[in-house]
Amino acid sequence: MYPVSSKVLALLGLLALGFLSSCIPEDQVSRIVPESFLEALEIEGFTVTSLPKESVNELVASQIPTYELAGLFEVDSFKFSLYDTAGKVDFKNADETGLHAISNINLLLLSESVPPRHIEELFLSLRLPLTIYDAGVFIYPLGICLFFAVFVLTERILSLRRSKTFPRKVEKALKTGDFPNKKWKQNSASERIVWVALNENPSPESLKAYTDLEISSMERGLFILEVVIAGAPLIGLLGTVTGLVQVFSSIPDIAQGKDVLAEGIGLALLTTILGLAIAIPTLIGHAYLGRVIDKRVTSLQWVTSRINDARKQKVRDF
Repeated sequence: MYPVSSKVLALLGLLALGFLSSCIPEDQVSRIVPESFLEALEIEGFTVTSLPKESVNELVASQIPTYELAGLFEVDSFKFSLYDTAGKVDFKNADETGLHAISNINLLLLSESVPPRHIEELFLSLRLPLTIYDAGVFIYPLGICLFFAVFVLTERILSLRRSKTFPRKVEKALKTGDFPNKKWKQNSASERIVWVALNENPSPESLKAYTDLEISSMERGLFILEVVIAGAPLIGLLGTVTGLVQVFSSIPDIAQGKDVLAEGIGLALLTTILGLAIAIPTLIGHAYLGRVIDKRVTSLQWVTSRINDARKQKVRDF
């Protein structure tokens, strides 16, 4: 068990649960903001005029009171009403009202006349921004990689603090010759080595072996970071391949106008980005921990050598 306080474990657990729960798809469907269609029209050079509700009351469908009316607009003499359904459009009353209806995700456009082709194409070209949901099932193994990376990095940074490995009082004692000190407790790796040397009277080889054991404990968990560094990009690559296969296997559906191209590309891009976004910081953290461990190893080896030298000197004096 890692020597981490219960508060730290609880915090890490909450962070992990929060991240993983945010990755679970909800019943709510992502939505396109109505203003994005109006902005797209203006970018294409169209002049969008907002109309008062009373002027074209026939475009306000009373059959869909649950839908939010985003506004009434006119573009090149073409008048239409724009609704935000906050979900996938399920409008079945267009024939009864005599209105023309086109829908895209959560947006519904109603008009008395057939929409101009360029406006209809622009409306149907609107796409949802890429979100974490587009990573599909790959978000779960990536989330697990992220959790273990954060957990191990946090735990090792806390465990490799100077006070837990080579306190300044030990370093000062080594330099001044006031060493070893029987008043020291077993709060750090170097103090435990001293305690073993004073209380168990081990041979130099045995003391060195115990020091190696302390060094080995400092490297605990680093293999998990190595797995994350190698595994997260591979999971992202698997998602990329899956997304590309999804695209190429759905070419007939693309020809029919079905929106599978964006889904496949979204899966391919997001999984790669997330995999690299997890692996790169983990790689940096692993390199940092490796450097810290090297410094601590040198310090513990100095402690062991100093103890052995002191014991040899005591034997000569005797």
